[in-house]
Amino acid sequence: MAAVYAALNQAGQHVVIYGDRGVGKTSLSRVVQLLVGDQTFIAYYTCSSDDSFGSIWPHLLDEIEFTVSRPGTGFGAEDKTQVISAKSLLDESVTPDGVRRALSVLALDRPALLFVDEFDRVRGSDAARLMADTIKILSDHAVDATVVLVGVGDTIDDLVREHASIGRSIVQVKMPRMTLEESSQIIRAGMEAAEMTVDEAFVLDVAQLSQGMPHYTHLLGQHGATVALDNGRLEVTAGDVVPAIKSAISQVSQTQSRTYHNATFSNRETLHKQVLLACALADKDDLGFFGAPSVRDQLKIIARRNVEIPAFASHLKEFSGTDVRGGVLQKAGARARFRYRFIDPLLPPYVVMRGRNDGLVGLVGGEIFGG
Repeated sequence: MAAVYAALNQAGQHVVIYGDRGVGKTSLSRVVQLLVGDQTFIAYYTCSSDDSFGSIWPHLLDEIEFTVSRPGTGFGAEDKTQVISAKSLLDESVTPDGVRRALSVLALDRPALLFVDEFDRVRGSDAARLMADTIKILSDHAVDATVVLVGVGDTIDDLVREHASIGRSIVQVKMPRMTLEESSQIIRAGMEAAEMTVDEAFVLDVAQLSQGMPHYTHLLGQHGATVALDNGRLEVTAGDVVPAIKSAISQVSQTQSRTYHNATFSNRETLHKQVLLACALADKDDLGFFGAPSVRDQLKIIARRNVEIPAFASHLKEFSGTDVRGGVLQKAGARARFRYRFIDPLLPPYVVMRGRNDGLVGLVGGEIFGG
């Protein structure tokens, strides 16, 4: 938040916020708006896969209205005022320089802050290139306007491929996953606001299950509080975790539940659930990748027996393939040294919740153990 706010107060600086889906990028953007106040034009637009550079800016500027005055006709006539949309300042054919001219007019009144959320959903490279050109032109002309691009990506290249030409004009803000302590603060603050108390064992358990994703922290904390209230208590205890998981699972996105079902369903006993759970618990690098040895180590704990890599190599191949169990993992690297990561970063916490609900794993003192 400090990095974003500092950029807003530096002429010619713009911002790119990137990171995994579900880590709080949009929430950060919304909070920044509250800090700016009424002395700035603010516009916020969430992109869709149908958008292009030419559609983003009319939608964005349509969020801003300003007043113009025109002299009245006749002697002694009062000036006439009219409220118009900033969209009217754009030419019919939207270009980077046309955006610059429109924002220059707004800047005569006050600065502008423009959020373009989910920019990664816009298809085609033209949008990224034209947005980079726009940022460069705004910076070169010192227009008092700040563009904030927000989207899913491991690096800034995933959002703005032409960023090398505007490197000095952008502040790169990678939104990390929350730490255990940050997730714990969410739970404690929520319970305090609800005038309830919470056992630290519950806090640690939920923070571990959430894997740094605030969505799951909120969801499990809320359901834990509901479980306690349903039992006539104002204290949330460690024993409320399992019923909270059972209740929360039904409210998780159908995307995650369908992916999990397709990957693990079988009419006979297989290792698919255990292997997917081991993948979710495996040690990961900064980009979320893990290797088969780490899966093996977790599978040993879950299954309570040694399961060597050849016994589950086919499962990893299925999860990273295109058949019915596929589309779960992304595979990278060379044969025998493949690395994997979940395509949907919101899936691993759900997998762990399902494993906990099914009794495949437990948690004691923050440590996972086999069920």
